[in-house]
Amino acid sequence: MDLQSAVTFFVYYYRASQHPLLFVSEAPLKREEVYLMHMYLSSLVRRARLLWGFFSFALVAALLLAACGGGGTTTASTPTATSQPTPSPTATTAPSTTATVAKVKIIEKNDMYMFDPATLTIKTGTQVVWTNMSDAPHTVTSDNGTFNTSSNITQNQTFMFTFTTAGTFHYHCNIHPYMKATITVTS
Repeated sequence: MDLQSAVTFFVYYYRASQHPLLFVSEAPLKREEVYLMHMYLSSLVRRARLLWGFFSFALVAALLLAACGGGGTTTASTPTATSQPTPSPTATTAPSTTATVAKVKIIEKNDMYMFDPATLTIKTGTQVVWTNMSDAPHTVTSDNGTFNTSSNITQNQTFMFTFTTAGTFHYHCNIHPYMKATITVTS
């Protein structure tokens, strides 16, 4: 059996075993024909690999772009949660020229978040400023609805409220309900 007959037999046997419904000619193949078929199939395989590589790269790029939130840059300012003071219903309180400010820190201690101080006594007209010193978001919410943050207070943000009426105000954090504190306002 010469080389040309061997190649013809191999091509016939390979085609018949891989694709039984494929019509195979039993005509002997010339060496040039075998070489051209090999080159055509090789270039076809290279193109298919290149196409798969391109589509794989495009898919990975699209997934990374979607996971990172797109390529656009947006600048959003982080608003400070503030609240308007409640007007006093009585005219007996004279306006003060110097505003008194009391500070409450939101801290983490022993793996628990808390308001510091947990109890505070102030006079009417005092502004209380809560500052979030922890890495978690919090709210400052009055139990009776007198004051509330409009959104979560993130790290280093503040919330301010001026107490214009006397009374005892219990408040908490909606995110961490175990965080409770009390402010007593005297005349």
